[in-house]
Amino acid sequence: MNDGVDLHVHSTFSDGVLAPAALVELLAAAGVGLFALTDHDSVAGLAQADAAARSRGIRALPGIEMSACWQGRGIHVVGLGIDPDSQAILTAVAALTELRRQRAVDMAERLERAGAPGRQALASFGALTTPTRTHFARALVGLGAAGDVQGAFSRWLARGRPGYVSTAWPELGATIGTIAASGGVAVLAHPLRYTLSAGQRRQLAREFKALGGTALEVVTGGAAAHQIETALGLALRAGLEGSVASDCHDPALPWHRPDRLAKLPQAVAPVWHRWDPTPRRALEA
Repeated sequence: MNDGVDLHVHSTFSDGVLAPAALVELLAAAGVGLFALTDHDSVAGLAQADAAARSRGIRALPGIEMSACWQGRGIHVVGLGIDPDSQAILTAVAALTELRRQRAVDMAERLERAGAPGRQALASFGALTTPTRTHFARALVGLGAAGDVQGAFSRWLARGRPGYVSTAWPELGATIGTIAASGGVAVLAHPLRYTLSAGQRRQLAREFKALGGTALEVVTGGAAAHQIETALGLALRAGLEGSVASDCHDPALPWHRPDRLAKLPQAVAPVWHRWDPTPRRALEA
C-alpha cells in the first residue's frame, strides 16, 4: 500500500486527459487522501479540483508545475501550497503563458516547413492557453503524421527533431523565488528524467537547495526500486525533503497511475508534513 499521497498530477487545464473532477474520482478510487493538481504553468483548474476533493472527502493542495531553466536546460519545479491568487503567481503564469503561446506558433511553423501538419495541429487546440509538446504529439497522431505519441516525439518533437523549439524559460532561482513569494514550497520534479550525468544531477540538487528549494520527488510514477534509491540519495545528500508523485496525465498509462506509487522511504522527511502531519501509512499501521 502506498502513502495515500500524490503531489503531482495533471488535468485538462494542461496536458492531462481528465477534467479535474474526473481526476479526483481516479485519485479517490486509488486511495489517495492528499493530492496536488500541478498543471503546467497554470492554476486555472485548482478551484474545480478543490471543490471535487471536498465532495469526496479528500484534501487538495493548490499546486503548479513551473517551467524553469538551469544551465541552459529545461527543468520543472512543482510548487506546493501556493496561493493561486497571489500577484507573484499571477504575474509568472501570464509570462509563461505568453512564452508557451509563442513557442506553439514557432513549433507549428517549423513542423510545416518539415512537411508535418503543424498549423492544423495548432488550430485544433482551440482556446487552450498552455499548449505543450504533448498536445502537438496527440494532434499529429490524430492527423496521421505519427502512429502514436511516442512516435510523434521521436520523429517530430524531441530535442534535435524538426518541430523542437528551445525556449528561454525563467532561471531556476527566479522560479523558486516565485513559489516562495506565493507562500508555497518548491519541489524538484522527476530529477532522474533530465539528461544529466550523475555529477550534474547532484549539483542540480545542491543548487536547488541553496536557491531555496525544499524537496525533490523521490518516488515517481513508473520508478524502479533502484531509481527510488538513487533519488533518495540525491535528496539526503542535498538536505532536501521527499515527495511522492505519479505525474499522472492519462490513466491508460499504467506506470503513471496513482495506485501504482511506492511508499516514500522512511529515511527522508515527507514534504507533506506541513499540511498532513499524520501520513496515511501511520494511520493504517
